[in-house]
Amino acid sequence: MSHFCGRLCCVAMTFLIVAIAQRSDGQEDVLDVGEELKYEVSFGFIKLGFLKYNLSSSHKEGKKTVYNARLEIKTYPEVPFVKLNDILETEMELDDDKLYTDQFYETSFRERSISRTDCRFDYKKNKIKLKKETDGTNEKDIVIDIDDEDTRFRDELTWQYDARLNSFTNKNHIIPIFKNGEESSVKYSFNFNKSVIRIDKVPYDISVIKMEGTADYTGFFGFKGEFLILLSDDDQRVPIKAYFNSTLGNVVLELISYKKDKWSPPAFLK
Repeated sequence: MSHFCGRLCCVAMTFLIVAIAQRSDGQEDVLDVGEELKYEVSFGFIKLGFLKYNLSSSHKEGKKTVYNARLEIKTYPEVPFVKLNDILETEMELDDDKLYTDQFYETSFRERSISRTDCRFDYKKNKIKLKKETDGTNEKDIVIDIDDEDTRFRDELTWQYDARLNSFTNKNHIIPIFKNGEESSVKYSFNFNKSVIRIDKVPYDISVIKMEGTADYTGFFGFKGEFLILLSDDDQRVPIKAYFNSTLGNVVLELISYKKDKWSPPAFLK
């Protein structure tokens, strides 16, 4: 019996070591500084605009690693019923394989005004400092208490990188989100059965896994409610295509360009 238990323990340890190694490799591939991903946003046959993600830099602060990311959101000039020209910037801290927001900025350019939101999280004091100004006029300058001292928030941009990291674990996730000055959440899980997808950018079938969930906050292009994201079935977990509900209706995002070192979408092998 002791010999059997010893062998069982060795097998379990082997699986654990392999799982940790896979997680570490995936983490390095997902948080690939310099990665740039651009998506076209469509509503039916109407091309609305684009999203451009960039993981711009990283640095060490003691034992922790801090990443900076940027998201540019723009509608095309010819679209009559929605006008967006926004930039989201976030500083994300990686701690124990979890990625959460330290601070973020949101700048909105409109035809005759510019608004900027500055949000900083002080987890040691369980406080959130939120400032918003439009055309140089202060609209909001408040401090919000964090009720649960163990809560670590993600903003609209950070949670998407965090989800890619979480895609190596087979469980349900409920993630606290801070958006529009309020606490909210996003829920999602993964289906690791390989699926296949085609996009205009790539001349072959792409192997993907599914991420399905529900967002309780309202985001870009009126994003809210149920969504489906198809991630590349490899260690990079690059979003290839996404479908989500919005105030406009059913909206689709599709990868139209990418800059990522030595990466191409994985081919689906029958």
